[in-house]
Amino acid sequence: MMSTDLASGRRMQIGVPIKLLYGSGQAVDAVVQAVINTFLLFYLTAVCGMSGGAAGSIFLVSLVVDGLLDPYIGRLSDNWRSSWGRRLPFMLVALPPMMIAAALIFNLPSNRSDAFLYIYVLLLNIVLRVGLSVFALPHSALTAELTDDYSERSVLSSFRALFIVLGTAAALLPAFAFLFAADGALQSKPPYQWLGLLTACLIGGFGLTCVSGIFRKARSLPVPERATEETGFFADLLQLFRNPSFVPMFLGAVLVLVGQGATTAINLHAYRYFWELPAAYMQLPLLILPVGMLLGTLAAGLLLVRIEKRDGVIGAVAVLGAYQILITLLAVAGMVQPGSIAAVALVAGSGLLFGACGALCFVCFYSMIADAVDEHDHLFGVRREALYAAALMIGAKAATGIGAFLSGLGLQLVGFTAPAKGSTATIPADTATAVGLLWGLGGALVVLAAIPFLYRYRIDQARHAEILASLAARPSATPSPVPIIAPLAQN
Repeated sequence: MMSTDLASGRRMQIGVPIKLLYGSGQAVDAVVQAVINTFLLFYLTAVCGMSGGAAGSIFLVSLVVDGLLDPYIGRLSDNWRSSWGRRLPFMLVALPPMMIAAALIFNLPSNRSDAFLYIYVLLLNIVLRVGLSVFALPHSALTAELTDDYSERSVLSSFRALFIVLGTAAALLPAFAFLFAADGALQSKPPYQWLGLLTACLIGGFGLTCVSGIFRKARSLPVPERATEETGFFADLLQLFRNPSFVPMFLGAVLVLVGQGATTAINLHAYRYFWELPAAYMQLPLLILPVGMLLGTLAAGLLLVRIEKRDGVIGAVAVLGAYQILITLLAVAGMVQPGSIAAVALVAGSGLLFGACGALCFVCFYSMIADAVDEHDHLFGVRREALYAAALMIGAKAATGIGAFLSGLGLQLVGFTAPAKGSTATIPADTATAVGLLWGLGGALVVLAAIPFLYRYRIDQARHAEILASLAARPSATPSPVPIIAPLAQN
C-alpha cells in the first residue's frame, strides 16, 4: 500500500507551466458553452425558423440524456485503471466526436422536414454534450488530485478560469469581428457554417494542448487502491447526498447556473428587440464578457486569500442578480431609452458583470467541490473526485438545458416571432417588453434564489484543516490519489 501521508509534499505549490497546461483544458468547455449558449437558440429560431418551444426542448432533452450519463462517466473514470492513468484516456477519446458534432450543428441541410431537422440537431447536440462530459469530468477531477491545499486549489481553479476567458474570447471575438460583422449576418446561414468549423478547430487545439501538456504528470499520479467492499452506483450517489456540505452547494450551484443559462440563451433576442442596440454595438456586451471574466479571475485570486469561498460566491451572485433586475426595470419604466448610449452602456456593464461574477463563481465552486471530496473521504473512506465533478457538471449542463428550454418556452408564450429576413420591421412593443422581462428578471430571480442554500455550505479553512488532520491520522486509510509534487511539476 502506498503512503497516505497527507502532511508532506501534497501541499507544495504546482509549477506555473503545469497550471497553464492543465488550465488550457478548461477552454474546451468554454468554447462549447460560449458558442452554444450565445448562438444556437438564436440560430434555430431566428435563422432556421424553428419554434421557440421546439428549439428549447432540444436543449432540455440533451440535458436529460447527458445528465443521466454524467454520473456513470464520472464513476467509470474514478475506477479506471490503465497505463495512461484514470483521466487521460477519456479526455483523448472525447475530442473527435465533439469536433464533428460542432462542425455539423451549424450546417443544417436544406429542404428537409421540421421533424428531420429537429432529430438531426438533437442527436448532434447530444453527441456534443456527452463528448464534453467525457472530456471535462476527468479534467475537473484533476483539481482535487493535484493538490490538497485549501488555497492552492483556488489558485488552480483560477488558472482554469483564465482559460474560460481565453476560450470564450477565441470563440466570440472572431465570430463577431469577422463572421457576423456585416449587417444582417446574424440572420444569414453561411456565417454559421464557418462558426461550426471554428468551434471544431478550437476544441481540437485546446484539447490536444492540455492532454499532451499534462501527459507525463497525469500518468505519474498515484492510483488509489480499490475499496475492499465495492459499492454500487446508486449507493455511491446516495453517499454524495449524505455529505452535509455537498447538498447546499450543489443546489445553490444549480440555481446559479440555470439562471445564468436562461439569461445567456436569450441575450441576442433582448439586445436586438428590447434594448434595440444599433447593429454596430450588438456584439459589444458579448465581446466585453471575456474582459469581465479576466477581472473576475484576478479578483478571485485577491479575494479568496482574505475571505471564505462561500462568501465570495454569495457576493458575486447578489451583485449580478441585483444589477440585472435594476437595469431592466429602468428600461421598462422609460428611464432609459432603447437604442440610446445609456442603453448600450448599461448592457455592456451587464456583460462585464456577468463575466466577472461568473468567473468568481467558477473559481469558488470548483475549489469548494475539491474540498467536499476530502470531506467525502473523511466521512466514507473513499474518494470520488470525478463523481463529484459529474454532479457539478450536471448543474452546468442545466445552464444550457433547463435555462435554454425555459427561455425558448418563454419566447413562445410571449408570442415572439422573428420578422421576415431582410425586413426592417420589428416585433410589437408589448412583445419586446416581455422579452426584456424574461431576460432581465427571469434569470436574475433564479440566481438570487441560490443565496439561502449557499449560506448553508459549511467547509471553511479551519474545517478543511480538521478534515486533513483526520485523514492524516487515519491508521490504514485508502490512499488518496494526490501525488507528492515532484520536480516534474515544474516542467
